[in-house]
Amino acid sequence: MLFRVLAASSLLFAASNAIAAPTKLKPASALVITNAREVPATDVAIDANGQTVRIAQPLASKAKTTLKLPKMSGCIVAVSATFEDQSAAELGEFDVCHDNSIRLTD
Repeated sequence: MLFRVLAASSLLFAASNAIAAPTKLKPASALVITNAREVPATDVAIDANGQTVRIAQPLASKAKTTLKLPKMSGCIVAVSATFEDQSAAELGEFDVCHDNSIRLTD
């Protein structure tokens, strides 16, 4: 009987520790950027922890590219893009811990 009580208690203790320990989210190391617009993106900039990374060349219409991010301590980056037709897009805060792809649309 004592064995059963100890076994049940240890299982409950292990289960409560597993539930109570939240997992820390890890930021993505790169973002996949898709240009779904009809015009090329001339500049895409990602601001992460005060560092800015940009695409090396214009991103054609319906094209994808992967942009490597700098080492980050947090999950939030700011995304901005300019296009050949002089329009601009500001995506504001983007959580790279939950999603690692950005789709630029009209």
